[in-house]
Amino acid sequence: MFLKNAWYAASWSKDLTDAPLARVFLGEPVVMFRDHDGAAVALEDRCCHRAAPLSRGEVSAGRLRCGYHGMLFDGTGACIEIPGQARIPAGARVRAYPVVERWNMIWIWMGEPALADQDKIISLPWLDDPGWTITPGRLDLKSNYQLVIDNLLDVTHAAYLHRNTLAADPREATEPTVTEPLPDGVRVGRWLLDVRPPPLFAAAGGFNENVDRWQFVTWHPPGVVYLDVGCARTGSGAPQGDRTQGVSFWSNHFLTPQSETTSQYLFAFARNFRLGDDEFSQRLFEGTRDTFLEDVEMLEAQQHNLVGGALDRTVDLLADTAQLQARRMMGRLLSAEAA
Repeated sequence: MFLKNAWYAASWSKDLTDAPLARVFLGEPVVMFRDHDGAAVALEDRCCHRAAPLSRGEVSAGRLRCGYHGMLFDGTGACIEIPGQARIPAGARVRAYPVVERWNMIWIWMGEPALADQDKIISLPWLDDPGWTITPGRLDLKSNYQLVIDNLLDVTHAAYLHRNTLAADPREATEPTVTEPLPDGVRVGRWLLDVRPPPLFAAAGGFNENVDRWQFVTWHPPGVVYLDVGCARTGSGAPQGDRTQGVSFWSNHFLTPQSETTSQYLFAFARNFRLGDDEFSQRLFEGTRDTFLEDVEMLEAQQHNLVGGALDRTVDLLADTAQLQARRMMGRLLSAEAA
């Protein structure tokens, strides 16, 4: 079961052109493209004539032409032209989904169009602020999206799963976290003081001594997770608010269900230093991607042992507090929508 009346991340803005882009969201086939004004459009990827995928067609003058019999659809989903036929049947249309382009991202609303309130899109200003550089990417996962959110809300697994990229100190596994319920999500985090810097951060900040490290994760339903992470030289005042002797990142993660066992995963690291350094951006992208791939391998193996995103016949630990709060909140939202 998926929450439909919500905004989901559909695509990075840079990846959407005037060529049809096929995706599956919440079990529904969707085709996206840009119209003649450059605005994002999302339609049902199923022609109303003989159910051909519209993504196999082409964009002509900002409209989408079916690649089977040439029917032409505008951005509202209405058929406006049928080759060899003047009259257009009243039912010749496909579903159009509300979309908004914001924060370098295309957002899609899969539920009731009248309820699509743009103000409900989470604020992520660092994703399009010229004072920050982002390194965006995309993965397809053979995993339920809630398992990925569980993973992101758990900072303790890095000591074992990410020992080559993120973990550098045994306290990664044992230092307690503080979980805070929010009106529209959950926040969990901690400080690790006077610890060895993780390899990825040591390379970014040029650290060769111990650091004070921060890890704060925020989840907003249904599928937005961002991490305020970084480290600074030990004793330089970072816990008190002075991060000038360190490096800061926003680690951004956007989960959109494709099915009960597959998900689209959009990710990006945002940084406010070495802004014009393309070589560093590439190294950072490769490092973060390699880290996420470590997660992917484990999540897909985990999914193999589960049914959908259910955690039947499993036990919970203290470190699972944020995950459990998020799952309870999602359960309430799903129940309310069903009602």
